[in-house]
Amino acid sequence: MEKLLKDYSDLEKGAYLGAISSIATADHSASEEEVEYIMALADSASLSDEQKQAVRRAATELTGQELKKCLDILKDSDLKYSLVTDLITFAESDKKYSDDERANVEKISQYLGINQQQFNLLDQFVKKTAETQPAPEEVTKPNFLSKLGLDQKFRNSGINMSSLTKGLLGIAGPLILANLIRGRQSRGMSSSLNPFGMRGGGGLGSIISMLSGGRGFSRTGNMFNRVFGL
Repeated sequence: MEKLLKDYSDLEKGAYLGAISSIATADHSASEEEVEYIMALADSASLSDEQKQAVRRAATELTGQELKKCLDILKDSDLKYSLVTDLITFAESDKKYSDDERANVEKISQYLGINQQQFNLLDQFVKKTAETQPAPEEVTKPNFLSKLGLDQKFRNSGINMSSLTKGLLGIAGPLILANLIRGRQSRGMSSSLNPFGMRGGGGLGSIISMLSGGRGFSRTGNMFNRVFGL
């Protein structure tokens, strides 16, 4: 399988995984099993030991400072589009994407410097992809946007679609988790982790949904308030 977050710097990869980990575990310190999964993602992205420790800190501290550090790094990276796409996927995974959840995703989007047109396009991308239920490898093909009718809109928006699909943890995460579970089983260890998050079927099933136990953004408000100074 292709390396996760290929073509990005160690710092960018660490910030992306750190942001995912911090948001997923916003209301609790990550459990041993959650940390194991997060570290499996870090290994798949070939993170340095320094960045692995930064990701681990993001998963276990609750003040929001580690998340802010990650977002500040991602402001200058194309991975900011991947992060917002995965957050939208997570929020919509239970078919109950509330106004409050959308507002929280938009707060992160605005903080990262993503304009409203770009945010709306990422939202359309998630919705249309969920409707078509493509195989993970289909999403990374050059003609995928054309099939969704979004090709020209993305070109005009300034979003690099190639970079977007290289970062999508909603696609790569479940595959990596499935390999992790097989490894545990081969060592005679049980695992309660679900390789397809809350969706039960792959595709764009979000890793954040799995890590948060399906709690959505309902318990992340306090962290977001601290990060954005509200």
